[in-house]
Amino acid sequence: MEKIQEQIDILIKLQELDAEIYRLREEKAAKPEEKEAKKSAFEQEKQALKTKEDTLKSLQLKRKEYEIDLETKEKEIKKYQAQLYQVKTNKEYMSLQKEIEGLKADNSVLEEDILKLMEEIDSIKAQIGQEKERVDSEEKKLKQDLAKIDQDIKEIDKTITSKESEKEKFCPNIEKGLLAQYQRVLKAKNGLALVPITGESCGGCHRVLTAQLISEARMRDKIIICEFCSRLLYWAG
Repeated sequence: MEKIQEQIDILIKLQELDAEIYRLREEKAAKPEEKEAKKSAFEQEKQALKTKEDTLKSLQLKRKEYEIDLETKEKEIKKYQAQLYQVKTNKEYMSLQKEIEGLKADNSVLEEDILKLMEEIDSIKAQIGQEKERVDSEEKKLKQDLAKIDQDIKEIDKTITSKESEKEKFCPNIEKGLLAQYQRVLKAKNGLALVPITGESCGGCHRVLTAQLISEARMRDKIIICEFCSRLLYWAG
């Protein structure tokens, strides 16, 4: 009886270590995803900036096209104005005059459109300037965050190694068959092989146990197994 109680006490300490090791491994396993999430968020920031830069280029190109169109029409106006002095009939004169007026009207619209584009270009340039500052700041922060995560992983590995070393002190003192059983359940139940009976329930699956099983656990003279989840049970009272 005393031997079983000692084994249970050792297993309790071993379970505490294993629970912490499993927790640390899960924490470490989540780190790459955390890094990718941060990288993805930053890439979205960069893409938003690129979209604005592409919009700016498109607006600048459009302005250039309007300016070329305006310049072309100005040349046509001058050409038609020069021809006014060469026409011989009133009909020809009126036709040229009509062309000139039409071109001037077109140019008036073009000039308004160019002014609107210039305002839009100035606005988006200011936005891009602010976005670039923010992206530069976010890039520095990202590098710091990624370095911090890498450092966290190293610290986790260091702690796991320390916990594993602690386990080595307990394992030799546990009967081989019992240790093998514990390790099988530990693996199957994601790091929780040994649990206390809480009230009338298993501390692992929380199912209500029989009165006989609880009574046997209180005796602490043999290893008790939960009939529902197969975890090892002990009486903590």
